[in-house]
Amino acid sequence: MPKNLWPNLAKGAAGFILGLAFWWALSAPYARVLAFVSEPLIRAAERPPVTRLIAAGTELTIDRDDFPRASPRPGLMLMDITANVILLATLFSVTQKPLSDRNVPRVLLAMLALVLVHVAAVVVNVQSIYALRLGPWSAVHYGPVARNFWGAAAHFYTVVGVFGAPFALWWLLRPSR
Repeated sequence: MPKNLWPNLAKGAAGFILGLAFWWALSAPYARVLAFVSEPLIRAAERPPVTRLIAAGTELTIDRDDFPRASPRPGLMLMDITANVILLATLFSVTQKPLSDRNVPRVLLAMLALVLVHVAAVVVNVQSIYALRLGPWSAVHYGPVARNFWGAAAHFYTVVGVFGAPFALWWLLRPSR
C-alpha cells in the first residue's frame, strides 16, 4: 500500500530551511561559545597551559604562548564541524507532530547534546593540528601513537561523527509512535 510522502517531504524541507537559517545566523556567536568552553579543556591537559582559542567570525584561531611572535597561527573552520545542526533539525522535523510538546523538548535536548559533541570535536581537531600540522614542533611534542590517535579521531569526526552524531541523537530522543 503506497504511502503519501509529500507531507514528510514538506516537513523535512521546512526543517532543513529552519535548521540552515538557525545555523547560519548563529554561527559567529556560537564560535565564541565553543572557544570559551573548549579552551579550558585543552588547557587542562597542558603543562603549562598555553593555548588560547580566538573566535573570529566562524573560525577559531589557535594561539599558544610558546609560538614565536612572527609565526602564522593555525585556524579551524567551525562551519564544517557544526553543519550537522541542519541535519538534526531536518530529522526532528519529519516526526508526526514536529511542534508537539513531546517533540520540542527532545529537539532542545538533542541540540544541547550536540553542543557537547561540538566541544569534543574542537578539542580533537586542535589536538590533531598540534600533533600533525606543526612540522618539527609536532614531532618533538607528540609521539607516533599520539599523532595517530589525534589524526584518526579528527578524521573519524569528519567522516562519520559529523553525520552519525545527529542521527544517533535523533534515534535516541525521537518521540515513539
